[in-house]
Amino acid sequence: MTTACVTREEAAKFIDQEFARPQSNKVLHAHPSPMYWAPNDGQAESRWAQRMEIAKATPLADNFYLGLPFCIPTVPSHCGFCLFPTQDYKGNSGMQTYLEYLEREAELYAPFLANDRLSSMYVGGGTPNLLKAEDYGRLTAIAEKLYGKIPDDVERTIEGIPQLFSKDKVDAIRAAGFNRVSMGVQQMSDKLIKYSGRRQTHRQVMDALDHFNAAKLAVNVDLIYGWPEQTVADMLRDLGELVDQGVRHITHYQLNIAGRSDFSKAQRELLPSLETTIDMYKESCAFLRSKGYRQATVYDWEKVESMPGRFESPNADRYQYEQNLRDFLHADDQSVTETRNMIGLGYAGVSFPFTWPVQGGPNWSQMNLRNLDAYFQSIDAGKLPVEKQFLYNKEDLKLAWLFQSMQSMTIDLHNYAVAFGADLLHDYAPIFDELHKRSWIEIDAKQVRFIGLGEFFIPMIQALFSYARLNEMRGGLKQIVEGKKIINILETA
Repeated sequence: MTTACVTREEAAKFIDQEFARPQSNKVLHAHPSPMYWAPNDGQAESRWAQRMEIAKATPLADNFYLGLPFCIPTVPSHCGFCLFPTQDYKGNSGMQTYLEYLEREAELYAPFLANDRLSSMYVGGGTPNLLKAEDYGRLTAIAEKLYGKIPDDVERTIEGIPQLFSKDKVDAIRAAGFNRVSMGVQQMSDKLIKYSGRRQTHRQVMDALDHFNAAKLAVNVDLIYGWPEQTVADMLRDLGELVDQGVRHITHYQLNIAGRSDFSKAQRELLPSLETTIDMYKESCAFLRSKGYRQATVYDWEKVESMPGRFESPNADRYQYEQNLRDFLHADDQSVTETRNMIGLGYAGVSFPFTWPVQGGPNWSQMNLRNLDAYFQSIDAGKLPVEKQFLYNKEDLKLAWLFQSMQSMTIDLHNYAVAFGADLLHDYAPIFDELHKRSWIEIDAKQVRFIGLGEFFIPMIQALFSYARLNEMRGGLKQIVEGKKIINILETA
């Protein structure tokens, strides 16, 4: 198969057209967007059974994801910016019902994962810290039913919002075996956070950090820049507070402006200009580097040296779940030695159960049902609750790998060659030529490095790499749709 790639002229035109448009990151689904995934074909169990046989000879390492979909309703909805499928929280009784189904879904998957190794665990949402204190142990119990006793050094992370992290709840999270918290703060300012409709205060953020420190929980804090009416000074004040508090991992990402979000539809006139947003990126990079942080991805910053006394835990300097997603094909000098998967359970859970490089093995992604009643009904019927899937060929695997690699602003030329038996610089020569011309990349014998505006525009560059392949896929989808129309005409004639 010839690698699908644009010409140099097409690459330049694409960048010029997309330059001033708001970006939307591609962290979760990589390539391709779920809009290209097909409705459930009824073959999920068969694919998982094939994968299970492969895992007997080639053990697979899993990033295990549990999704809890419930959120406190906000005005605007979805905190103004969130694009994740969620459900309004209506009380603990609905949560208890959901947990029971989550446990039953895990029982359906248990035979298929019997030979896998747990690499990391992540509980996301939704808002997982809506759970009562006594329920966090049920989450780790699900993982242990699938993978056995979890070693102490395996990273176990749970998400949450500041106002729900009471001391008792944080203590319960730690007692349940979690060793990391991911707290979605977004804005430290009481004034600016109100644009999201959240009833969150600065004091609640600071109290939560104190609780994590007392419980010896590692923590990463999410902040968003490019927020309505936010200035560079606002952003630096927020970052400075987290640095002063000793937070060792800061996820600092650009506001997604896409889809149905309120910020995209109704609040664009309040957003900083593109020039200001670029300045925010540059200023935040300079500030965090000056404070001893290392940039791990476009949006992740890690404290390099030890900071005794704050947020100390066995995994304080790690965020293994994210790292494994970026490095899902691990290669040595000769071959790919390990494939790291994402196994997602729960409402709208997403899995990437790759078996590459095993020849003939299934490589696919799948998404669980996004209708809660349908999710329950599927499990009641003893069926995996899959809504859609995408089957990867080698070309699509290349792009999925490239999308994840680009998050770290580097592409390893050797790993690409070993994994795919191809020359990266040859496969995408026109794109690299255009990026080099714009001084957005540097290339040496080992890697491609994104620099300057090339870092900031990673989401756009990812879209550029997949543009030719997506055009091929759009053509295929058009033929399918037109074919269905012809069939419908014949059936009704």
